[in-house]
Amino acid sequence: MKRTKRLTAVLLSVLTAFSAFTMLGVSAAQTDESVAAQADEQSVAAQADVQPVAATEATESNVGTGASDEIGQVTGLTKNTTNVNNINLIWNKVSGANGYVIYGCNADSDTEFTKLAEVTTNTYNHTGLVQGSPYHYKVAAYKIVNGEKVEGEPTLYKTATQPSKVTGLGRVRSSDTIEISWNRNEKATGYKVFRASAATNNQYELVKLIDSGTVTRYIDTNISDGGIYTYKVVAFRVNYTSCWYHSPGSVLTCMSGLCAPNFNFSTQLYRVSLNWKKNKYATRYDIYYSTDKNAVKYTPAGSTTGNSFVTNTRFANGARLYFRVYPIYKKNGVTITGTAHTKLVTISNKIYGVAAPTTYVEIDIAQQRMWLVKNGKVIVDTPVVTGTKGYNDTPKGYYTMYSRAMDTVLYGVDYASPVDYWMGFKGGYGIHDASWRSSYGGNIYTYNGSHGCVNTPYNAVKTIYNNTAYGTPVILY
Repeated sequence: MKRTKRLTAVLLSVLTAFSAFTMLGVSAAQTDESVAAQADEQSVAAQADVQPVAATEATESNVGTGASDEIGQVTGLTKNTTNVNNINLIWNKVSGANGYVIYGCNADSDTEFTKLAEVTTNTYNHTGLVQGSPYHYKVAAYKIVNGEKVEGEPTLYKTATQPSKVTGLGRVRSSDTIEISWNRNEKATGYKVFRASAATNNQYELVKLIDSGTVTRYIDTNISDGGIYTYKVVAFRVNYTSCWYHSPGSVLTCMSGLCAPNFNFSTQLYRVSLNWKKNKYATRYDIYYSTDKNAVKYTPAGSTTGNSFVTNTRFANGARLYFRVYPIYKKNGVTITGTAHTKLVTISNKIYGVAAPTTYVEIDIAQQRMWLVKNGKVIVDTPVVTGTKGYNDTPKGYYTMYSRAMDTVLYGVDYASPVDYWMGFKGGYGIHDASWRSSYGGNIYTYNGSHGCVNTPYNAVKTIYNNTAYGTPVILY
């Protein structure tokens, strides 16, 4: 009877062990299927407002080995914020956890996870990242058990940084077509070009999807003459099959017809003179120069509302400089820059075949401006009024002062004008003050010019008189 009871007990023990083993195998198989299902990536559609996409990215549970069944697994792992060089992760707190361990890798270059940090809060900000790159993370909760740190099962999360903002966005043409270009973003899958105009109530519409990261140019032919168009160019990268990550938009406003002036130039007396045909849309012109043709930024030389310009800067004789003339449209608070040609100018100190002396008076009739250069330095820069254009034109040429006087009277056929300072340079032509004038420069000489002399503001003519002498060159062009 005792042997029968022992045998029955043994058989019951065997059956109990077999049942437990079978149930354990089924549970393990179900866990693996759950992991595979949770690992599926979810797609994210591109957003029309070109803001960074808040992608719903893949999260996988039960990834890793050696975890403790006593420690809960991280849930709700996602990104709180992201930009071009940082990702902020956040997750639900795990009950009883002493802290969390974060592992990560740049999926473009790494296959192995490295430990990034240990935190006691349920958030982590990963900084110093590469723009437009995929990043994978594992976050595990841990407990301190018998003085040792024991990690639970990690949770996997896949995301990416935004591509950086498009740089170098500029105009190539703005005539009957508008052409824009930008620098390549090496991480970009492609680019989106949006356009806003009066026809769209200044709302952006997608006009071109460029599915190549190497194409960095867009030509718009669907435009009207004088139309104003604002373009927004966004770089994007597609990760995880269909998740789109966008850069912030770079914006450029163009006007069709605000095209590059084909300017002519000459150089004399260390300066550069430029002239061009007026553009019907331009309200002014900005002139720039550089020693490097491909420089990103050119140095401003000045601006004018006319169609000619002489540099105030005196450059070194023989210097090689690149010049550009940009047409500018400014109206109702809107300023638009047109396109420009680039031309090389080699600076000359000569005029009328003669090299500039160290001290001389220089008069630019077209600009209605006069300078006194003494020992190579400009000490007077003043507007003037020369002879009435087409009637009493002031003679151009290379002359010298042959007469000088103070407190004298200038006589003509129908006038007698007392002046404080007089400096004659050819016949009855000279430089003098004109107390009867209240303004100088501009286009006054085209309708109310002098009888041929150079009318000069009092303080300027006084300085010129006190710093010149008989024989001082007077150069007019």
